[in-house]
Amino acid sequence: MSTDAGENNGEMVKLNVKVPKRLLEELDELAEELNYTNRSEFVREVLRDTTEPILTPGAQEGVSQGYADVAAGRTMSISEAKDRLGIEDESEE
Repeated sequence: MSTDAGENNGEMVKLNVKVPKRLLEELDELAEELNYTNRSEFVREVLRDTTEPILTPGAQEGVSQGYADVAAGRTMSISEAKDRLGIEDESEE
């Protein structure tokens, strides 16, 4: 993911945020551990990761359907899935 200052129309605005001192210390430690040049670069990337979807709409729909299936009890064990797909269990050989 790019961290260029010229990203998204090139206009940068300043954002002032108050956070507890301990959170700022943790943020700085993590940014250093992940080799970010500075705090701002790290915060920009975290904000992008939070606001830009990681999954495609189709993948998001699939994940949502999976959660709905689990909630409705539409699940099966690994053994049942292997039987259904005709896959032999290696531990049975």
